[in-house]
Amino acid sequence: MRKSWSVGMIGVLLVFVVGTSSSFVAPAFAATENGSYTVVTPDILTKRPTTDILPADFPIPDDAVIDTSQQTYIDGQQNMVLVFHTKSSMETLAKTYNEYFRIINMDQAIQTLNEQQLSVKGTDPATTQQWSLTGAPTASKDTVEVTVQVVKVQ
Repeated sequence: MRKSWSVGMIGVLLVFVVGTSSSFVAPAFAATENGSYTVVTPDILTKRPTTDILPADFPIPDDAVIDTSQQTYIDGQQNMVLVFHTKSSMETLAKTYNEYFRIINMDQAIQTLNEQQLSVKGTDPATTQQWSLTGAPTASKDTVEVTVQVVKVQ
């Protein structure tokens, strides 16, 4: 009786450890040729990537599926790339990001919008971060792929 209870408890503990460890994924570090490093956040983490550069209030659609979230440190520059897919329309995305960049005083950002392309490029005057946001419908036209790149010179 005691042996089967012990085996049962070990099984329950094993299921608990495996179940909880799969929900936590730590970022991976990859060294580059010049001695700097890259922080690669797995795409299964969360909808809100953990980076030092992306502001907490940056709007990411609720239905977004993150394909890439990568932060790189090279020669005193922090670079962040975020790529996600959403079912939001180009019009909704344009309104959302136009409003966001207006709020952070990037009114001077160059913006392009048509049915096939969304593009915003500019520099945040408060942080001097250089922003590039592009969006375009995927080949199947059922989602939009959005790529955000932020560069911060230190």
